[in-house]
Amino acid sequence: MAKIRVLGSGREVGRAAILVEDGRGRGLLLDYGVNFDDQDNPIFPGHVRPRDLDGVVLTHSHLDHVGAAPSLFISVMPPLYGTPLTLDVSRLLLYDMIKLNGPMLPFDEYSVDEMLAKATSISYGEEVNTGSFTFKLLDSGHIPGSASVLVEVDGSRILYTSDVNNIYTKLVAPAKLEGVEAETVIIESTYGDSNHPPRRETEERFYQSVREVVEAGGTVLVPAFSVSRGQEVMAILAERGFEYPVWVDGMIRQVTELYLAHPRYIYRPSLLESAIIDFRMVRGWQDRRRAYKKPGVIIASSGMIKGGPSLYYLKKMATNERNAVFLVSYQAPGTNGRQIIERGTYGEEEIPVKARVEWFDLSSHIDQNGIIEVLRGIRGVERVVLVHGDPQAQEALSTRIREELGLDVETPGSGDFIEA
Repeated sequence: MAKIRVLGSGREVGRAAILVEDGRGRGLLLDYGVNFDDQDNPIFPGHVRPRDLDGVVLTHSHLDHVGAAPSLFISVMPPLYGTPLTLDVSRLLLYDMIKLNGPMLPFDEYSVDEMLAKATSISYGEEVNTGSFTFKLLDSGHIPGSASVLVEVDGSRILYTSDVNNIYTKLVAPAKLEGVEAETVIIESTYGDSNHPPRRETEERFYQSVREVVEAGGTVLVPAFSVSRGQEVMAILAERGFEYPVWVDGMIRQVTELYLAHPRYIYRPSLLESAIIDFRMVRGWQDRRRAYKKPGVIIASSGMIKGGPSLYYLKKMATNERNAVFLVSYQAPGTNGRQIIERGTYGEEEIPVKARVEWFDLSSHIDQNGIIEVLRGIRGVERVVLVHGDPQAQEALSTRIREELGLDVETPGSGDFIEA
């Protein structure tokens, strides 16, 4: 009898780690990510012995899905799998995490290199056999190169959606899960109690708001995650032929270059190609000091303004009422981004932000209606396991799944296990 052990992401957002075990106690690990506490200390998932693993699958490159993976490759080397783009971007993000959090981590850059040197790049739909497990990756529609995983073991079929989306964005098409057959579906519930506004309307509102600010003589700061969100904003502006200066700062540039090296994972690569040519890439402090002094747009990491160039620009721009800070990412409690939204200030000193502040929902996560739609399209579902969501969101979503789809729903905590 197969078992599912939730090592992370149980009744919490992030720290994804799902262990599928066969009847002999061998495991296939799906993601192994980290969260961070208020002091930016990494919080690891539950422990698993690398020698008990027949494989590790990384579904995409966000740190809450890959950030703990190198700790599994210090002595034993279990097989590692992911799409080529996921593996390439993971190296970049793991290096950056080591740079910022090195003393608190049980691994270094050498461990990352050793891990990725042993990795096998696989494409969507390619069937892999390892131990008693057979699995394949399916396009999850979350970010470029992201995947859901369909696992077969001991007569059970288990679909782990990982982070998933079912709409078109500038970077990716919707998840390709329609018609997949699985008795157990492990699905994220990040927005299990809410729905996003229509994407096209949000993009248009964002673009028109940017034009208003710039044409009135101001500069727009767009703090954005380096992976996917920064490129999404670049593509939105490129699609509309935005004629004012656009500066791109932080790791967004390096990730964009990796995306363009793997164009088959991009829905509309021509938009990023135009952006990388037409926009101005910040390559040092001289560019950084120029960027905010004339009307235009600055797309900079980090997305929650916890640090990085976006915090530098905020300090320079916040006191000017002509300027704007347009947030396009989730803003976690305790971050400058959340503080700006809730109190109109930033930092421990509560420095006022006089610039115009708005938040635009450009999420790459599926919403409640989308989850119901995805579940309807999967064949043979007997139970749904909700992960990657807080208890409030999971309670609302569980009720709707039971009432509309008549399915059993489980919401395990981190450390719990389920028989599949």
